[in-house]
Amino acid sequence: MTAAAAPPPPSPLRRSCNGSNSNNSVILRSSPSRNNNNSGGVGLMTTTSISAPNNSSSITNYTTKKIKTTALLIKYVFLAILILLVYFLLRINLQLIQRLESHKKHAAVVAVTAKEGGKTPSLRASSSLVVQEGGNNHQQEEEEEEQAEKIILQNRLITLRSEVATMQQKVNDMQKRIDHIKDIQRSSSGAEIIAAAGGVKLSTKTNNKNEELIRHTCTPTQTTLQTMRLQKRFSEWWSHSACPDQLWMDDIHDLFATTTTTTVTSSSSQPFLILDIGCNKGYTSADFFDALTPGTNINPSTLVTAIRSIANEDNTKIDREGGVCNDSKKMLNVDRTSEREVEIHCFEPSPATYEMLKRVHEKLLPKNEEEGTKEGGGGAKWFIHNKGLHKVNGEMAWHSACAHAVGDELCTIVKEGTENAIIVPVVTVDKFLEETYPSSSSLSTTLDSSSTTSLLPLVHMLKIDAEGLDPAVLEGSRNLLTQNRAIMVMFEFNPGLSEKGDHPHGMWGKKGNPHVTLLQVTDWLDQLGYDCYLDTHLPDENEMKKGVLEAPGLYRITGDCLSKEPSVRGWANVVCASRKYGIVAKRLLELATIVTT
Repeated sequence: MTAAAAPPPPSPLRRSCNGSNSNNSVILRSSPSRNNNNSGGVGLMTTTSISAPNNSSSITNYTTKKIKTTALLIKYVFLAILILLVYFLLRINLQLIQRLESHKKHAAVVAVTAKEGGKTPSLRASSSLVVQEGGNNHQQEEEEEEQAEKIILQNRLITLRSEVATMQQKVNDMQKRIDHIKDIQRSSSGAEIIAAAGGVKLSTKTNNKNEELIRHTCTPTQTTLQTMRLQKRFSEWWSHSACPDQLWMDDIHDLFATTTTTTVTSSSSQPFLILDIGCNKGYTSADFFDALTPGTNINPSTLVTAIRSIANEDNTKIDREGGVCNDSKKMLNVDRTSEREVEIHCFEPSPATYEMLKRVHEKLLPKNEEEGTKEGGGGAKWFIHNKGLHKVNGEMAWHSACAHAVGDELCTIVKEGTENAIIVPVVTVDKFLEETYPSSSSLSTTLDSSSTTSLLPLVHMLKIDAEGLDPAVLEGSRNLLTQNRAIMVMFEFNPGLSEKGDHPHGMWGKKGNPHVTLLQVTDWLDQLGYDCYLDTHLPDENEMKKGVLEAPGLYRITGDCLSKEPSVRGWANVVCASRKYGIVAKRLLELATIVTT
């Protein structure tokens, strides 16, 4: 029997796909078959990793390289065609642009020549500026094109010079206007201020020191223009009257000091007296402490620190702890050392807010052990009262929100018998002053020997924020105002409160109960000798860039300067000054430049 031929030696084994070092390894599986040279022997099924024959591998590599080379060649050819196409399109586009520019230059030459009265170039003469079918002289083309460019440049230069001259004139006019306004503000003559403000009717009598200021009135034209400007201001920014700039606060210390010195015999016995009605979180009180006696170190910044400390102690969050107008971030008085006797009475009907204010009081004012009172440096005193102010004395039902929420604006008077309402004492301003500063006080004297009405103490600021009940509080201040013993009055005008769907309240607005208008109140105050102004927020830099017109810091109301009720959306402050204290009244008048355009 002939032995079977030995199979060729196998190639060295290579790792399969789980760890292969070569992509040419293949796995062959033998199937059961008979060997022609083997008598009856059956081959076992085996799996062996062997290398592909060298010849087959070479053919495969060659074929693969040829395919790759062909594909690369096709790609380069396609890319070259694409580049040629883009170049062709760009060239066509450039020719079109050149043609268009040539037409523009030709049109410019025609227009300039016609304007100068010269002969208009003929189409033939100017045809060299356009791509033409026939050939013109190349030098002539260049000369005509150069001439056209010179004319265009000359025209542009003339236009630019004109624009520069116009802009320079506007700058000069604006500078003159700024200088004029600065001169007006520096002026000590009320007549100059009012005349510059638009010719408001004015007596020629000058006001020396603290003489009474003459009542001023607006002309019909001024009334119309100012009313229109104010209404337009509300359309430019609906809430511009809220959070006013209060420019008059900058000079308040000097104004009050001068007024006090000229109205009482001994200025040392007369502290600055502020009534803060509707004290809320106390930011108005802190603002006046900072303006009048900054050395006391009671100011909006220290106040918010105390409020946050209390909130941390109670592990709670006080809504709008920094004030609704970000009062805690106001600029502080640059004078940080001056001290003056100041008494501020803070009236807050909400028991919750009242308790918080008492704790703030403990943190901000050191205790004077001898007198048992809380006093700051320089004799500054802050009295906190859990009372409401109204036109009657007694008790009234207040919204249940007053009992638990600090600074909740729902804390207002409600109908008697309202469920869960709380009872809070109310008092008039006149009654409070009579009881707190009786006639025997050095602050008070009688009007005359036969009068039974005592002269009330001099109140430097009567501030009212009574959630729509401000007219009622003013009515309860009738004696104080009739005697002109309040130098300044500030109250809130918020007609939207009476129109709230969930809890309407207040006297302002169409649904006020009883309904009272702003002009009715200011007319009444005018009869008592007070000039009133709508305090607003000046247009900011962004508004000015958008073309918003300038606006005064105060809009004068008294003297027929507004013809109809302001369309306040949100709320606004009204600030008034007694004409009896001419220095203060004149300062407000200076800030209320009458709108003339």
